[in-house]
Amino acid sequence: MKATEFENIAHELRPLMMKVAMDFFHNREDAEDAVQEVLLNMWKRKWKPGDNIEALAIVGTKNMCVSIWRKQKLRRTLLVDDSHDSISTANVDEELIAQDQVRMLEEAIGKLPRSEQRLIRLKQEADMGTAEISAITGIPVRSVSTMMASARRKLLKLLISYEKDIDR
Repeated sequence: MKATEFENIAHELRPLMMKVAMDFFHNREDAEDAVQEVLLNMWKRKWKPGDNIEALAIVGTKNMCVSIWRKQKLRRTLLVDDSHDSISTANVDEELIAQDQVRMLEEAIGKLPRSEQRLIRLKQEADMGTAEISAITGIPVRSVSTMMASARRKLLKLLISYEKDIDR
Protein backbone atom coordinates (compact mmCIF):
# COMPACT_ATOMS: atom_id res chain seq x y z
CA MET A 1 0.00 0.00 0.00
CA LYS A 2 1.30 3.42 -0.91
CA ALA A 3 1.46 6.32 1.51
CA THR A 4 -1.26 8.30 -0.30
CA GLU A 5 -3.63 5.30 -0.23
CA PHE A 6 -3.03 4.86 3.48
CA GLU A 7 -3.55 8.57 4.14
CA ASN A 8 -6.92 8.41 2.38
CA ILE A 9 -7.97 5.33 4.34
CA ALA A 10 -6.75 6.86 7.62
CA HIS A 11 -8.60 10.09 6.88
CA GLU A 12 -11.84 8.13 6.34
CA LEU A 13 -11.44 5.83 9.36
CA ARG A 14 -10.10 8.33 11.91
CA PRO A 15 -13.50 9.83 12.90
CA LEU A 16 -14.98 6.36 13.45
CA MET A 17 -11.93 5.26 15.43
CA MET A 18 -12.08 8.45 17.51
CA LYS A 19 -15.73 7.78 18.33
CA VAL A 20 -14.87 4.29 19.58
CA ALA A 21 -11.94 5.62 21.64
CA MET A 22 -13.95 8.56 23.05
CA ASP A 23 -16.76 6.18 24.06
CA PHE A 24 -14.16 4.16 25.94
CA PHE A 25 -12.09 6.90 27.58
CA HIS A 26 -14.34 10.00 27.64
CA ASN A 27 -11.03 11.82 27.36
CA ARG A 28 -9.76 13.29 24.10
CA GLU A 29 -6.06 12.97 24.92
CA ASP A 30 -6.22 9.23 25.67
CA ALA A 31 -8.50 8.67 22.68
CA GLU A 32 -6.04 10.45 20.38
CA ASP A 33 -3.18 8.34 21.74
CA ALA A 34 -5.10 5.12 21.11
CA VAL A 35 -6.10 6.09 17.56
CA GLN A 36 -2.57 7.23 16.73
CA GLU A 37 -1.11 3.93 17.97
CA VAL A 38 -3.59 1.91 15.93
CA LEU A 39 -2.93 3.96 12.79
CA LEU A 40 0.80 3.44 13.27
CA ASN A 41 0.28 -0.30 13.66
CA MET A 42 -1.94 -0.32 10.58
CA TRP A 43 0.72 1.46 8.54
CA LYS A 44 3.30 -1.16 9.54
CA ARG A 45 1.01 -4.05 8.62
CA LYS A 46 1.16 -5.78 5.26
CA TRP A 47 -2.36 -5.67 3.80
CA LYS A 48 -3.95 -8.36 1.70
CA PRO A 49 -6.53 -7.45 -0.95
CA GLY A 50 -9.41 -9.15 0.95
CA ASP A 51 -8.76 -7.53 4.35
CA ASN A 52 -11.66 -5.63 5.89
CA ILE A 53 -9.64 -2.60 6.93
CA GLU A 54 -12.54 -0.83 8.65
CA ALA A 55 -13.28 -3.83 10.87
CA LEU A 56 -9.60 -4.23 11.67
CA ALA A 57 -9.36 -0.54 12.58
CA ILE A 58 -12.35 -0.73 14.94
CA VAL A 59 -11.22 -3.94 16.64
CA GLY A 60 -7.67 -2.59 16.83
CA THR A 61 -8.95 0.63 18.43
CA LYS A 62 -10.98 -1.28 21.03
CA ASN A 63 -8.02 -3.51 21.85
CA MET A 64 -5.66 -0.53 22.07
CA CYS A 65 -8.05 1.28 24.41
CA VAL A 66 -8.14 -1.73 26.72
CA SER A 67 -4.35 -2.02 26.57
CA ILE A 68 -3.80 1.66 27.38
CA TRP A 69 -6.39 1.53 30.16
CA ARG A 70 -4.67 -1.51 31.73
CA LYS A 71 -1.30 0.23 31.60
CA GLN A 72 -2.78 3.33 33.23
CA LYS A 73 -4.43 1.25 35.94
CA LEU A 74 -1.18 -0.62 36.60
CA ARG A 75 0.70 2.68 36.86
CA ARG A 76 -1.86 3.97 39.38
CA THR A 77 -1.51 0.85 41.53
CA LEU A 78 2.28 1.02 41.43
CA LEU A 79 2.36 4.63 42.58
CA VAL A 80 2.76 3.91 46.26
CA ASP A 81 4.36 6.19 48.84
CA ASP A 82 8.08 5.75 49.31
CA SER A 83 7.49 5.51 53.04
CA HIS A 84 8.85 2.62 55.11
CA ASP A 85 5.56 0.73 55.05
CA SER A 86 5.00 1.03 51.29
CA ILE A 87 5.66 -2.68 50.73
CA SER A 88 2.92 -3.76 53.11
CA THR A 89 0.59 -1.15 51.61
CA ALA A 90 1.33 -2.46 48.13
CA ASN A 91 0.63 -6.04 49.24
CA VAL A 92 -2.66 -5.03 50.83
CA ASP A 93 -3.64 -3.09 47.70
CA GLU A 94 -2.78 -6.06 45.48
CA GLU A 95 -4.83 -8.38 47.67
CA LEU A 96 -7.82 -6.01 47.63
CA ILE A 97 -7.58 -5.67 43.85
CA ALA A 98 -7.39 -9.45 43.45
CA GLN A 99 -10.44 -9.94 45.70
CA ASP A 100 -12.34 -7.27 43.78
CA GLN A 101 -11.49 -8.91 40.46
CA VAL A 102 -12.70 -12.31 41.71
CA ARG A 103 -15.94 -10.72 42.93
CA MET A 104 -16.51 -8.97 39.60
CA LEU A 105 -15.80 -12.18 37.68
CA GLU A 106 -18.25 -14.14 39.84
CA GLU A 107 -20.88 -11.43 39.34
CA ALA A 108 -20.32 -11.47 35.59
CA ILE A 109 -20.51 -15.28 35.42
CA GLY A 110 -23.77 -15.10 37.37
CA LYS A 111 -25.26 -12.93 34.61
CA LEU A 112 -24.59 -15.54 31.91
CA PRO A 113 -27.25 -18.07 30.88
CA ARG A 114 -27.14 -21.20 33.07
CA SER A 115 -25.73 -23.37 30.27
CA GLU A 116 -22.82 -20.97 29.74
CA GLN A 117 -22.27 -20.62 33.50
CA ARG A 118 -21.95 -24.39 33.76
CA LEU A 119 -19.43 -24.58 30.92
CA ILE A 120 -17.31 -21.75 32.34
CA ARG A 121 -17.30 -23.30 35.80
CA LEU A 122 -16.34 -26.74 34.44
CA LYS A 123 -13.53 -25.18 32.44
CA GLN A 124 -12.17 -22.83 35.13
CA GLU A 125 -12.99 -24.41 38.46
CA ALA A 126 -12.83 -28.11 37.54
CA ASP A 127 -10.00 -27.49 35.05
CA MET A 128 -11.64 -29.67 32.40
CA GLY A 129 -10.85 -29.72 28.72
CA THR A 130 -13.36 -29.36 25.92
CA ALA A 131 -13.61 -33.12 25.35
CA GLU A 132 -14.27 -33.78 29.05
CA ILE A 133 -16.93 -31.08 29.18
CA SER A 134 -18.52 -32.56 26.07
CA ALA A 135 -18.60 -36.02 27.65
CA ILE A 136 -20.17 -34.71 30.87
CA THR A 137 -22.75 -32.41 29.30
CA GLY A 138 -23.54 -34.41 26.17
CA ILE A 139 -22.91 -31.32 24.04
CA PRO A 140 -20.83 -31.93 20.88
CA VAL A 141 -17.19 -30.81 21.18
CA ARG A 142 -17.53 -28.13 18.48
CA SER A 143 -20.62 -26.75 20.18
CA VAL A 144 -18.80 -26.63 23.53
CA SER A 145 -16.00 -24.63 21.88
CA THR A 146 -18.49 -22.26 20.26
CA MET A 147 -20.47 -21.80 23.46
CA MET A 148 -17.28 -21.18 25.46
CA ALA A 149 -16.14 -18.53 22.98
CA SER A 150 -19.53 -16.84 23.17
CA ALA A 151 -19.50 -16.96 26.98
CA ARG A 152 -15.98 -15.46 27.10
CA ARG A 153 -17.02 -12.59 24.81
CA LYS A 154 -20.01 -11.87 27.04
CA LEU A 155 -17.82 -12.01 30.15
CA LEU A 156 -15.32 -9.61 28.61
CA LYS A 157 -18.07 -7.13 27.78
CA LEU A 158 -19.50 -7.38 31.29
CA LEU A 159 -16.09 -6.95 32.92
CA ILE A 160 -15.24 -3.97 30.75
CA SER A 161 -18.56 -2.35 31.67
CA TYR A 162 -17.83 -2.98 35.38
CA GLU A 163 -14.40 -1.38 35.04
CA LYS A 164 -15.89 1.65 33.28
CA ASP A 165 -18.41 2.03 36.09
CA ILE A 166 -15.65 1.86 38.69
CA ASP A 167 -13.50 4.47 36.96
CA ARG A 168 -16.35 6.97 36.75
